[in-house]
Amino acid sequence: FEEEAPPTHSKSNGKASSDSLKTGGKASSFSNGGKAFSAGKGGKGSASNAKPAMSDAELKLQLDMSPNSILLTNCEAAEMLQKIQAHMAILSEDPKIKIPESFDKAFQYAKEGNHFTSAKLVKEILEPLKDYGVNDGEICMIANIGPETIEEVYALIPSLKATRSINEGKIPEALTALANIKASK
Repeated sequence: FEEEAPPTHSKSNGKASSDSLKTGGKASSFSNGGKAFSAGKGGKGSASNAKPAMSDAELKLQLDMSPNSILLTNCEAAEMLQKIQAHMAILSEDPKIKIPESFDKAFQYAKEGNHFTSAKLVKEILEPLKDYGVNDGEICMIANIGPETIEEVYALIPSLKATRSINEGKIPEALTALANIKASK
């Protein structure tokens, strides 16, 4: 049985600092040139760029996407990847086209995360929520998570609480419609 010694700093001549003793030797931190560094049990330091906690209003999903890109739900991705896989034999013959090794993993993930029978129906059900303060990212999360109740939606997607007065009636309607097209697993 061997007890792990608390981390030490090079300036402490091998002695544990009072800060590390106060925290049970689990971690210590120090400042260097305006950046905070933290050393855990492994002794490796890492720069901390921690941001202060955001309010519910600030939790609104903000995506940094190029203008020509779109968000895909798992069911949309699974359908697209299924079409690619169907043409895989033809595609693999063309030396200009290289299918990445991660294709199978991505396809498997999309299939496992797909809760519904049709991506088109999911889109038709969830798209009208945009008129009630739900953005594309939140629509995508609803489709990918597959919540069953409005409480689950607000717990898993806190940014929707900001527009709760607008969307509270429409989200349960959408969840009921989604329940009718859930795939049996």
